[in-house]
Amino acid sequence: MHPTLAPTTVKLLNVNNLLIKLLCLALLSLTSAFSFATTEEVFEQYQDSLLQIRIIDKSTNSKSTIGSGFFIDQYGTIATNYHVIAKHVFKPEQYRIEYVSQDGVAHEADLIHIDVIHDLALLSGDAVDTPFLKISNKTLNKGMRIYTLGNPLDLGMTIVEGTYNGLTKDTMNERILLSGALNSGMSGGPSVIEDGSVIGVNVATAGNGIGFLVPQKFLVALAKEAKNKTPKDFMEVIQQQLLSNQAGYLDVLSNTPFPTKLLGSYTVPAKIASYINCWGDSKQDDAPYRKSNSYCATKNNIYLNGSINTGTIRYNHQYFEDVEMGRFRFAHLVQTYFSNPSASLSGGKENFTEYNCKSDYVTQQDMLLKTAICLKEYKKFPGLYDMILIFTTLNENDKALISTLALAGVSYENAVKFSKHYLGSFAWKRP
Repeated sequence: MHPTLAPTTVKLLNVNNLLIKLLCLALLSLTSAFSFATTEEVFEQYQDSLLQIRIIDKSTNSKSTIGSGFFIDQYGTIATNYHVIAKHVFKPEQYRIEYVSQDGVAHEADLIHIDVIHDLALLSGDAVDTPFLKISNKTLNKGMRIYTLGNPLDLGMTIVEGTYNGLTKDTMNERILLSGALNSGMSGGPSVIEDGSVIGVNVATAGNGIGFLVPQKFLVALAKEAKNKTPKDFMEVIQQQLLSNQAGYLDVLSNTPFPTKLLGSYTVPAKIASYINCWGDSKQDDAPYRKSNSYCATKNNIYLNGSINTGTIRYNHQYFEDVEMGRFRFAHLVQTYFSNPSASLSGGKENFTEYNCKSDYVTQQDMLLKTAICLKEYKKFPGLYDMILIFTTLNENDKALISTLALAGVSYENAVKFSKHYLGSFAWKRP
C-alpha cells in the first residue's frame, strides 16, 4: 500500500515545479540575450559584401596579384589595401583591376583614391545597389571577439575568429593587434564584430596567429576625402602624402632631445621614439679586438611597390676596442667598416638617382669626426630622398665609434636638420 500525500504537500510540490520551470525559462532567456553569433552565422549574413580583388596583367590576361575587398556603400564603392593594387598605380598601362563577387562573376574596377601611409585604397565597381558593410563607431575592449574575412591563397572566401588586443605601441602608424590567423590573399578584407560592422581592414601577419589591421577611422577619413575630390595623378598623391607624413614625425623628433646611453666611452642616441625598436650584441671572444653593436629601427615601413619601402628610420652604433691589433691594423679595421656601411635601403636605377656624397672632418663636443653624407632622390617623387650619414671618431688610437644613420623618404631640409640633431646627441667621455 502506497503512502498518500496530504493535499497541502501536493500543492507545495506543484508550486515548486512551477517555480523551477519559470526559473529555467528565465535562465534560457538570459543565456540567449548574451549569446554570441556563431562564426557560420556571421559569414552567412555578410558574405555577399565580400570580394576578391585581382590585378590582371593585360598582355597575358592572367592574375598577377590577388587580395580581398568589400563594399562600403550601396553605390559599389570598394575598400581594399593599397599594396594589393600597387602594381596598377605604378604601371596602369600594364595592369588593370577587377573584382570577383560571390557569384563568381568578374567585374572591371577603377581606382578612386589611395592612402599609402595607412595602406588603403578605394575602388569603384560597375555594380549598383550593392550589399555593404557598415563601418563601426563602437569603442572596443581587449578580448572582444573579431571575425576576419578574406580570400586566403585563392582558396575562396573564408572566415577566421580572433580576438581584439588593442592598438600596437611599437609602430609608427597605428595598427590593431589581432590574435587570429591572417594568410596571403586576405589583405584588404574586413574584420568585423558580431553586428557585422567593420572595425579594421586586414593588412599584415606576423605568423603564429598574430595579425594586424588598419583601424577603421583611416578608412572613414579616406572615404570622406574621396567624396570631395577624386585624384587624377596618383603619383602626385603619393608624393604629397609622403612629404606631409615625413614632415610631421621628423619635426617632432628634430625638436625633442634624444634619450642617450653609454656605449664604451661615448654617449650615443638610444630609443628615440616609442615606434623605434632597439637591439644590441657584442663580440667578446678571443678576437684581436672587441666590438659592441647597438641597432635601432622603425618596425612597419611604408610599402610603395615591390621595389620600394620607405618611411624608414634606422641607426647603428658600433664601438671598437683594440686588444692586440696595434695602431695601424686597428685603423685599417675601422676604415673598412666606415667604407662599407650597411643601410638596407631600397634601390634600383629605375626608382632612384645615383647617390651624391660629401665627406668632411668636423669637431663635435671635443670629438674629431670623419663624416660622410649621401643622398639619392626618388625619380618618380621629386623632393624626396633617401639619406645615409656615417661617421667615425678619430680621437683615440685604440678605440673608435662608428655610427650610421639611414632615413628613407625625407625632404632635403629635414634630412639636414635631423642629421645635425643626431650628431649633436653624441658625446665623448675622456679617459
